[in-house]
Amino acid sequence: MKTILFFKYCLHSISFKLAAASYPVAALCCNQHSIYFCDMKKYCITALSIFILQSCSHSNKRTAPPRDTIAATDSFFPVTSFIKGQIITLGSLPVTPLQLTTINEKTDSLWIPKKELMPLLLPFLTPVINETNFTKYFKETKFKDQTINAITFTYDPINIIPDSITLRRWDVYIDPETGNVIKVFIVKNIKEYNQIFTQQLTWKANKLAKITTILNKPGGDSELIKEVVFIWDFADSPNRQ
Repeated sequence: MKTILFFKYCLHSISFKLAAASYPVAALCCNQHSIYFCDMKKYCITALSIFILQSCSHSNKRTAPPRDTIAATDSFFPVTSFIKGQIITLGSLPVTPLQLTTINEKTDSLWIPKKELMPLLLPFLTPVINETNFTKYFKETKFKDQTINAITFTYDPINIIPDSITLRRWDVYIDPETGNVIKVFIVKNIKEYNQIFTQQLTWKANKLAKITTILNKPGGDSELIKEVVFIWDFADSPNRQ
């Protein structure tokens, strides 16, 4: 019976105190029933506190003036961490990868021990792409690509990229049903021997890695120099990229 009276009092007290919601919560107890309710058991006091806070919160949401919104920092997909995890998984597999190297339309193949393969995968790990280190220079766009049945995260430059940054753009493809990464595609510009090369890096999850090197000639022309594919899942074909 005391509990019922108690909650009736709460409703009555809150109804005429809402106008003074800016006052301390303790003010709601300042009337002739205060002593009686202060003697209630602890769980009743707790219930009253929660009820008052929820009521005041609801009231404040309706009357508080709007605040300036601050855009949250963008968070990109951690590409480098993903590829490192893939390399660790590859190292644990009982398989010898196959290397296919194509130069001038001629392809050579060889079986490559994993300990020799790991250094050749370093282009995928530099520069490091984590959640926030490139948000100043790139923007993320997300869309569903019906043609390949994937959710694509595309990262394009916001403005002109400093020469110290080799990255030019990258994409991450996600399976919409499983949420797993299908493929990562990275484009970098590197300078060697006073020439500028474009590196296109393709990492197909749990299947293969491909490095395509293109020479950027003066005048805007380009030339395919070399393509190297490392395959460790032989159910896939290098032509299915």
